[in-house]
Amino acid sequence: MRIVSVNVGGLSELLDRRGRPYLSGIYKSPVTGAVNATFSGLVGDAQGNQKVHGGPDNAVYAYSADHYAAWRREEEREDLPPGFFGENLTIAALHERDVNIGDIFRAGAALLEVSQPRLPCDTMGIRFGDKTFPDRFLKSRRTGMYLRVLKEGAVQAGDEFHRERAGSVPLTEAVEIIEGDAGTLLALRRLAAEAALSKRWRAKVDKKLAALAAPTAAAE
Repeated sequence: MRIVSVNVGGLSELLDRRGRPYLSGIYKSPVTGAVNATFSGLVGDAQGNQKVHGGPDNAVYAYSADHYAAWRREEEREDLPPGFFGENLTIAALHERDVNIGDIFRAGAALLEVSQPRLPCDTMGIRFGDKTFPDRFLKSRRTGMYLRVLKEGAVQAGDEFHRERAGSVPLTEAVEIIEGDAGTLLALRRLAAEAALSKRWRAKVDKKLAALAAPTAAAE
């Protein structure tokens, strides 16, 4: 795997489905040269909704360069440059089925740890110009991944994205557990056992575990 583009952007004012303004950092563009990856994200990058994006667990968002060809074909669009999906790192040969929560990657001088897949929000529909697109994005399971920065350092296009340590739960499986039909007690416990899982996703796991436990408690 190799980084083909490093992307940053400022905040843009958008309108939510009720017409209320809010700030988003989804509009990102490629930059040349090295950019420092810090514990809070890439220098020069902004994140709008801190309840959904950003924070130490979600400091950097990475997406596969390989997915762009599929989206251009399926959506019949050519205007999809690197960074279009709001990713900080566009990475060649990145596939969610082969990446696990807890994987640690070396990118340039930085050390990054996978914390969760990305679930699309309404902002992605606004970015794409189609409010139904987030559903297709999720259904495709081409979600990309959020990473926390374990070691700060400079990254740039051309850097190898090298796995230093493997985690335990593939990104595609994690999505199926939370958003699909694979949320069994055993699967949820396996996901919960991954120490690198983000706080946001751990809350989702805890909620599902509580829901599974509720019928048992009621029957006793």
